[in-house]
Amino acid sequence: MRERGELTAKNRRLEHEVRELKRKEAGLRKLASAVEHSPISVMITDPTGTIEYVNPKFCQVTGYSPEEVIGENPRFLKGDAQPEQLYREMWETILSKREWHGEFHNRNKDGGLVWELASISPVCDESGVITHFVGVKEDISELKRLQKELGQMAHSDELTGLPNRTLLFDRLDQTMIQAHRNHSRFALLYADLDGFKAVNDSHGHQVGDELLQAVARRLTFCVRESNTVARIGGDEFIIILNDLNHLEGPSVVARKLLEALTAPFSLGNVVCRIGVSIGISIYPDDAEDAQTLISCADFAMYEVKRTSKNDFRYWSKHDKS
Repeated sequence: MRERGELTAKNRRLEHEVRELKRKEAGLRKLASAVEHSPISVMITDPTGTIEYVNPKFCQVTGYSPEEVIGENPRFLKGDAQPEQLYREMWETILSKREWHGEFHNRNKDGGLVWELASISPVCDESGVITHFVGVKEDISELKRLQKELGQMAHSDELTGLPNRTLLFDRLDQTMIQAHRNHSRFALLYADLDGFKAVNDSHGHQVGDELLQAVARRLTFCVRESNTVARIGGDEFIIILNDLNHLEGPSVVARKLLEALTAPFSLGNVVCRIGVSIGISIYPDDAEDAQTLISCADFAMYEVKRTSKNDFRYWSKHDKS
């Protein structure tokens, strides 16, 4: 009887162990299925970083099959712009058995770049030794694209695509810092169109908008790519001419602008003629801060408006032609 009781108890333990094993196997199957069907990329590596597993989403995002990546190091995905410091910090974090979070700019199989939000976690055995790393990555390329567009919208004039007032002041500050550091000078040109209101009133706002877009193109064409042409509102524009020690004088550029903007504009069936009044201030001769420098050029421009129009004038009384 005793032996039979011991046998019954042993059978119950075995049945319990079998049920536990089946339960764990079912849990592992669910976990494996979840990983296989996950909407985010999953990668598992050994402690040296060699890839042992990737899920279908990883293959979809990168274009690589499991056979092409298993046994490889993930560094082959690295994009050109990733700083080495990022990877050093990542390895320091995960080797210290902590989870790392960051962004990767990886290159897929066809050469395209993909932004991914990543989390990498160490997996340890019972003795605390790292056996694997699990990387989970989400494609955020579309989010990055939208952020870039929003950033451009925040700093660009909606109609012309030129830098707006916000970006103008940022570039002006940077130009002043550089000029101060290099002991150099630069010019600021404040341009206000002559006759724009008459065109707008006669032909409507659509033609007026097209005219402003055409003016923006001509202004940009007249200066070097390193210079800044910004629209600050209405029919007013500001041009920053960097480093006068290595550029043609502001007078030469102003004459180019006058010539460009007095030439007829063909806008569909409408031909328009306008002019431009330009005021010029020089850093640091006339002012050493952005707002005063703009005010000086603005005042000089209004003097042109008041006396002649379609001409340019310096704020300073010194002849810089």
